[in-house]
Amino acid sequence: MKKKILLILTVCAMAFMAAACGSKDTVNETTTAAAEAETEKKQPPTKPDLSAVDPKEALGPGAFEEEEEQESLVNMENQNLSDLEKSEYKEFAKQVVDAVVSKNMEALADLMHYPVYVAAVEENGGMVDDKEAFLAQDPDVIFSEELIAAMEKVDVEALEPVMAGVVIGEETPNVIVNSMDGELGVMGINY
Repeated sequence: MKKKILLILTVCAMAFMAAACGSKDTVNETTTAAAEAETEKKQPPTKPDLSAVDPKEALGPGAFEEEEEQESLVNMENQNLSDLEKSEYKEFAKQVVDAVVSKNMEALADLMHYPVYVAAVEENGGMVDDKEAFLAQDPDVIFSEELIAAMEKVDVEALEPVMAGVVIGEETPNVIVNSMDGELGVMGINY
């Protein structure tokens, strides 16, 4: 029986010593990690060498798609500009001016590219989806005194296409005309 007790005590002592040694290693690891962190604080961080990296790759995934999308938009805008320059935009602008000055909702509705942005329309963020929705608007809101006054001042012969289209009106309010699929139309009315 004494031998069993001594054996159990020996096993327990060995287990205790093993546990003590293990915790000593943990303390040493913690102390070492703290010392390394302190050393890192004292030394300035080293910057990675990016001299061999292609700048476009540094932009990350999707950068090429965005760049291609932007090039596509520029080409589309340039195509619209080219279409505008070849079109009868001055005659079209005259029709827009006449429709606004005469407060002719039907005539103006026929000159629109839908969906069209009309800043005076409060619903749907100013977007008007179709002719019926435009004709449902209050003509007194659409044909504000400021818009009519701006259209009366327009010199149609002096209009020139820009990337945004043909801007009818010196400042705001104005009407933006552009070409879509080779056809002129009002793209927006700003108040």
